[in-house]
Amino acid sequence: MRLDGKVAIVTGAGGAGVGGLGVVYAQALAAEGAAVVVSDVDGEAAVRTAESIASTGAQAIGVRCDVTSGEDVDAMVRAATDTFGGVDILVNNAGLARGKWSEALILSAEEWMEILAVNTVAPIMCAKACRATMSGRGGGVIVNQSSNGAFIDAGAYTVSKLALNGVTKVLADEFSDDNIRVNGIAPGVMTAKLPQEQVERLLARQTIRRPGQPQDLVGLLVFLCSDESSFMNGQTVVIDGGMARITK
Repeated sequence: MRLDGKVAIVTGAGGAGVGGLGVVYAQALAAEGAAVVVSDVDGEAAVRTAESIASTGAQAIGVRCDVTSGEDVDAMVRAATDTFGGVDILVNNAGLARGKWSEALILSAEEWMEILAVNTVAPIMCAKACRATMSGRGGGVIVNQSSNGAFIDAGAYTVSKLALNGVTKVLADEFSDDNIRVNGIAPGVMTAKLPQEQVERLLARQTIRRPGQPQDLVGLLVFLCSDESSFMNGQTVVIDGGMARITK
């Protein structure tokens, strides 16, 4: 129970994301003793995930939140504070991936703004919204969901996630006086919902030739959220079966 007494927010945890990564994150933090605020733009899905976690005896609530809305983000933090007393951990998991976001020049200005709003700017806004309560509780931890797509060619998605890695470094510096650490996780493609032909192409680029799964990231997530990583800050760690070593 490395997170006993902590309060965590996980965005994009309603279950619609790739492989249900946010759900797995929320479950893992709850299993380590944290009270969890499950946040998602699909409010009903967030509530279902929270109820499932609560059925195990853990503490969890579901909150609807569009992370590009300042009002929604503030309401999410208020819900955490009103229900559990504050926030110690923020996992910025919500994001846009795949499909058209793997393109670049074909996207309109509005589409570029959309992916940057969700993948790059929203984590900043969520972090800012949590800063005061984390500082008041003696510090906290923020984990940004990056991607190995930041290091390979993946269109607008690459741009948004590479920028997020920069956000992680900047926030780690600016939040240091508040004893708030900021790190990132950069997984490879979670292949559960991809066509088999595409899966095989991706596996051929890895040194560990099996599909990635959300559970592969849980150990690092808990480590980053716990005091075990107390001397680690501003880092983005790649877990992708060895794919990102190939840059061309």
